[in-house]
Amino acid sequence: MASGSPPLTAATAWLAAAFTENLTLKLASLAFSIGMFVYLHGQEDQQLRTVPVGVVLRMPVGAQKRELMTQMPANLHLTLRGSARAIDQFTRGGIAPVELDLTDGQKDAISFSAADFSLPPGLEVTTIDPPMVELDWQDIVTRQLPIQASITGTPAEGFQVKGEPHVEPTEISITGPRSQVEVLQFARLAAFDVSGLSEGRYPRRIAIDAPPPRAAYVGPQAATVTVTVARRVTEVRFAKRPVEIIGVTGGFTSPRFVDVTVIGAPEVVRALRADQVVPRADVSALPGLDLRAAPHGSTTVKVTVDLAQAEAECQPPTVKVQW
Repeated sequence: MASGSPPLTAATAWLAAAFTENLTLKLASLAFSIGMFVYLHGQEDQQLRTVPVGVVLRMPVGAQKRELMTQMPANLHLTLRGSARAIDQFTRGGIAPVELDLTDGQKDAISFSAADFSLPPGLEVTTIDPPMVELDWQDIVTRQLPIQASITGTPAEGFQVKGEPHVEPTEISITGPRSQVEVLQFARLAAFDVSGLSEGRYPRRIAIDAPPPRAAYVGPQAATVTVTVARRVTEVRFAKRPVEIIGVTGGFTSPRFVDVTVIGAPEVVRALRADQVVPRADVSALPGLDLRAAPHGSTTVKVTVDLAQAEAECQPPTVKVQW
């Protein structure tokens, strides 16, 4: 042993041999242990998180006349795997939306994959919801629809709406998906309120009710509706009333009886008696007939009935008078 060096004990020799014997294998084991520690620690930091990603649609231009009927999702939902730090950094700056090119109007479905998204290293997509969207397209068509008016309310006492409302224009064009446009029968106007109206003619500009979703009217969204209000009338028929001759004596009519329909306010018509309804054939009122020069003869005369506050129609309207 060299002078000046401390003597080696058995314990010291054993420790030296323990560190130096099979040194390569021991270093490899140490490296493997450190790697496993790093890997397991990294695995413990991994997590799953679902984040929304916006969807931007590029739709067909108007000339293609195609309409997408499918309700597209506003967002896709991605489930990401990665460290909390990586996910936070990725989402903090905002996730770029997915742009879908549908300009050809022909695709039947769209599928999504991880390749559609730009992810930083350390993140992966595990789930996409929805993974696919089926697309329903329809042709855009245009057709003419009749415009329909309606009435609400009640006119003033003793008055009624006469006839049907007059609508101008009578039709309007509508454009939209075929399934919605072709089932329509008319374009409906808001109701015309006749409450309290008395006799007269009333034009009003009235808006057309909104079309179905995805459809649109072409042109003015209103029409002019004209309603006529008249006095309320009642009709009563007086059958086989004898015709009275005026202007000649000893004459008779053919036929001898006519039916008389009286038209007027309900309270006036209801108060009439049959003997007040007298049809007359006035020969003396005929122009160009000189009864003094023609004591005998025959002619056709219109039958009239004189009534206050009522009108009368006779059937037949004329009779032949002989004298």
